[in-house]
Amino acid sequence: MKFSDEQIAILNNDFTKPLLVNACAGSGKTTIFILMSLIAIAENKTEPDEILGITFSHKSKLDMGERYNKFVSELSTTGLDFSTGRPKFTTFHALFYQLLRQNPEYRSSKVLSSYRFFIRDLADQIKHPSNVITKDEMLEEMFDLNDYMINQGLTSDGVLPDATADKPLSEAIKVMSDYSRQNHTDEFYSDYVDVLNKYQDLKRQNGYIDFNDMKLLLLESMQVPEYLQYYQRVMSKFKIAVIDEFQDIDNLQWEIISKLLSPETMKHLIVIGDDDQSIYSFRGSNPKYILNYKTLLPDAQKHNLSTNYRTGEKILKRVIPLIKKNHVRLDKELLADKKDQGVFKLFSSKKSGFYGDSKMLKRLVKQINDPEINNDDIAILVRYNSSRMLLADWLANQKIYANINNAGAILQNNIVYRIISQLMRAFWDNQYKYFSDQTNRIGFRSYKDHTEKVERRSEREIEKLSDYLLAAEAYNAETNTPFKRHDERVKIYFNGVKRFKKRIADAETDEDKKKISKAAIDEVYTAATKLTDRYFDYMEEKNFMSKVEVNDIKKYLEEELEKYDSLDDFFFKEERKKEILSDKMEQDKQEHRIQFLSLHQSKGLEFKYVYLYGLTDKEVDAASKVLNTWFPPEMTFDKFVQEWKSIYNHSFKFLENALKSAHIDNYRDVTNNNAFNPINIDKTLNKKSEFNMFHGFYKEVENYSAIVEEERRLLYVGVTRAQQELNLRIAPDSSPLLFELELPKKKKKTN
Repeated sequence: MKFSDEQIAILNNDFTKPLLVNACAGSGKTTIFILMSLIAIAENKTEPDEILGITFSHKSKLDMGERYNKFVSELSTTGLDFSTGRPKFTTFHALFYQLLRQNPEYRSSKVLSSYRFFIRDLADQIKHPSNVITKDEMLEEMFDLNDYMINQGLTSDGVLPDATADKPLSEAIKVMSDYSRQNHTDEFYSDYVDVLNKYQDLKRQNGYIDFNDMKLLLLESMQVPEYLQYYQRVMSKFKIAVIDEFQDIDNLQWEIISKLLSPETMKHLIVIGDDDQSIYSFRGSNPKYILNYKTLLPDAQKHNLSTNYRTGEKILKRVIPLIKKNHVRLDKELLADKKDQGVFKLFSSKKSGFYGDSKMLKRLVKQINDPEINNDDIAILVRYNSSRMLLADWLANQKIYANINNAGAILQNNIVYRIISQLMRAFWDNQYKYFSDQTNRIGFRSYKDHTEKVERRSEREIEKLSDYLLAAEAYNAETNTPFKRHDERVKIYFNGVKRFKKRIADAETDEDKKKISKAAIDEVYTAATKLTDRYFDYMEEKNFMSKVEVNDIKKYLEEELEKYDSLDDFFFKEERKKEILSDKMEQDKQEHRIQFLSLHQSKGLEFKYVYLYGLTDKEVDAASKVLNTWFPPEMTFDKFVQEWKSIYNHSFKFLENALKSAHIDNYRDVTNNNAFNPINIDKTLNKKSEFNMFHGFYKEVENYSAIVEEERRLLYVGVTRAQQELNLRIAPDSSPLLFELELPKKKKKTN
């Protein structure tokens, strides 16, 4: 092996001081870590089993072990013997679980992978069902909020924010509403407390601990001196400790590991990471640790690994200008080992949204079908599940099946698709169950309650939609309920579908049958969408659903239905697609398949051919991006005040538009308040209430600016997955960050 000067400097580490290896994408950091360990063993500085390597994923842990075994095997031919002992390669979760099980209280505990194991009991704790989302969806929102608070170190009991300990629930609700992605009622948060308390009880009663418990319970038990001392004794055997992917560490993980490792080991702790690939803030990862490593480890040295051995220079040079626009990053050069290699293909489109006939997708299908190209060398990387969902379904229509790695990203599992398709089946197959499952989408929770009352009043179990309509007619005549109009609308649509089915049966020629069948498909689709228009409008208005996503799915479904002459064929083929996309074994049976990953899932992987798809302006648009230029993350409050005054005076309209686009809603509290006139703002900030208001506004702007920088890092991760070829589509709804790439210039046409 040949080593660069940077690699040699790291391999010469003498283990007398902490070390940060700031490693760019594709720089071979795992190889360097393993070789560093082997040198330390060869020089008798440590024994193999005195080395600890901690990472975040099971895959990375296995990769470390395989690299170690490979090098040990190869070095044995030179006379170097590393046969006794082996380093401990582990994930944070596995290490914490192993330690926690030394505590008698958790010795027989089993790992619970998801709250859904107790979903029925947890759903029973929801006493205030939403009018617009199901209990299942409410639980998902609750556990997302809970995960966020735990990973950010905001709660130590796993339920309520520490900041509101011993305060009324109303105070906790105010704090939690700031952390939630949606606008929820106070009743939602009250149910959240009941659900999470029940969840804690169920885990205790059944001997389970989940992944969050592995941190929270271990940290709690460390407050007991004898347990802390025991854990420290177990960890004291490790003389060399390496934390990989250090940019992904969260508050609790650092607090625990820094207490568990001996002071001697902490004095030469090795951390390896890349601040440019810090993309997991949504799950609590905190890049401040790698960015401020000098504060954590005052004597630390820093060595860079600047050379990317994966990505061709012609691709890498395109992304360097983008990542260098980030204000909060460690300084390093980004160099390509593969000089003058790589292809960056740019496709322009005047259309937004999903289009299966785009030139980029035609190229993708051509490469997948090329017998000279291994399907495993091609990957599609997306930012959002909705992009993955439609494209994966379209590819399945071309007999190309994607390993989606997420059941929620399969179109047939999507809530919008499910609502419309189930109502279509209810009308076409005269099935009450499909209708019953979606009644809250027709008239919200109150209509669902009405249909359940009709069911209870019925003399027999209702199986057909027609039976329900008869029972509802009798019930409405008796009680004169306000839901009579809903039932009448459903009946009108149902009778219309019945007439179409009769016309199809009576058709004399295949051509007439086909023509009437296609009209029937339109009738059934119209019924499903008309009945749910009010629901979707409400969900979009309240930001529970994206209007763009809803419209994209409806448009795609309309185009799919146009291909069919029979709804029975449509339903059959959709079920078959879902079956294949849901089952890895089924996909492996197919001739063609494709790697389909989110940008987050792709980190650490590499492919010869990469397609970046669906990178829209959903998170950052052209107007809001400027906030990152004006107000970078980590800008001091005093500096923010001065910049605000200047920009407010010279570019007020532009500033207001940027804040509105960033959904920083409380900007009006500031801009409409005369007390915040830029001329006397310094004097105004001497008042406590105005200071608190403006400081809260400052934090919102800072958080948004940090989002812009993380989106840049996500794009950087996506581009640097490519080895030989990167394909990118630019459309009217593309993220403005794409234009910060050094995009290839269009060639001028010549006569």
